[in-house]
Amino acid sequence: MKKSRLLLLGLVGLTMAGCSATGQSKSAAASATSANSSSTKSSVGKILSTETANPDIAYKMASKKVKFYRSLKEFGKKSGIISDYVTESGSTFGAVKKYTTSTGVYYHLINYDYGGYGFDHADMPDTTAEYRQNVDNGYVKSTDLKRYHPIKKAWTYKHRKPYYVGNTWSHRLWNAPVATMHYAYVMRGFDRLAMQQLYATKEEVKRSDGAHYVYLETAKGRKLGWVAKSPKTLIAGYYRDPGSQFLTIQPGQTMRKHVQSKKSTHNRVGINDSLSLQQRAYVVKSQYQVSKVLVMGMDNRPTKIYFSNGHATKVKFYEYWRKPWKTVTKPKKLRTHFSVWHEFAEGVPTRVSFFSSKSSKLAAVKTEGSDGSATTTIYRSGKVAFKTHLYKHVVTYPLSDFK
Repeated sequence: MKKSRLLLLGLVGLTMAGCSATGQSKSAAASATSANSSSTKSSVGKILSTETANPDIAYKMASKKVKFYRSLKEFGKKSGIISDYVTESGSTFGAVKKYTTSTGVYYHLINYDYGGYGFDHADMPDTTAEYRQNVDNGYVKSTDLKRYHPIKKAWTYKHRKPYYVGNTWSHRLWNAPVATMHYAYVMRGFDRLAMQQLYATKEEVKRSDGAHYVYLETAKGRKLGWVAKSPKTLIAGYYRDPGSQFLTIQPGQTMRKHVQSKKSTHNRVGINDSLSLQQRAYVVKSQYQVSKVLVMGMDNRPTKIYFSNGHATKVKFYEYWRKPWKTVTKPKKLRTHFSVWHEFAEGVPTRVSFFSSKSSKLAAVKTEGSDGSATTTIYRSGKVAFKTHLYKHVVTYPLSDFK
């Protein structure tokens, strides 16, 4: 499954490269001719006025005979056609320029696009060469378009709805529900939001696929962004510290919480993993020996290990939404190592390793992702060590870009 995920990324990359190449040819010609279009003599007639249009007003094609032209000067000429109804089927468009002429109204169009890991989010990417090459779609007469409303339904909650994070990497926070603005981009991930209370303040439903998105903010009102309303990502209700939720402390026992430092995560954002999530470990000791450990790994899944006289007796795994999932009790596995894969995330296994009684180490829990891995090591003394390893030749971004 891990290979299939990488293959999919490769296919997406090839597709985007193809789109970029096509966009380059369209954009170069369009930009070269639009500057002097006001003086052009073509089938569009005399240009009476030019206005900047709002690209977040969406359009769909109104005719199966629609043609997209490289410039107003080449409008109506077969040699000026750069696209048509079949090629653009299903696309959503925004207009960046409106031209009123003696023969009607014409729009300079861009395709709705989304992505955002590679752009500087302090600035919308409208003027960047890469963005323009990808989305510029030439000129169309207004009568060949019809208004389209990407949001089917929207409302604001009377009272904020409480949520906290389960799966930190399957969804991200966007500036708008995906494909509902001319450019939707990732504002931030959930890596550093996994240990706090979040609230939803409003909700929108996309017309294209019926997907629900909620707008999140922190308990203190810090605005975060839009995320798909998935129970696999967001857990409805008030945040509970996993140590308190999963560990019962008996008389004579002590529990200590350990949290990975921000620096040791490298403060990087990965596309496929929660690289900057701070791992946590809750260590319970009875009479100076470790009796139970709860680990929250890089993917935010709880793993609980039971010990007796320095040896593991049971490992219990939980799903992202904190429901019991799998229990391992076989002595052979509990003396060496084993891996488990979540049912819908085959590419993100958790590997649990155990050490001999002669070692100062007791156990290690490792999350193996696509962009990196992260390990929590528990020592017999109760000490805990954390490590996040970024794979080479994998594109990651500074966490500071997404704050």
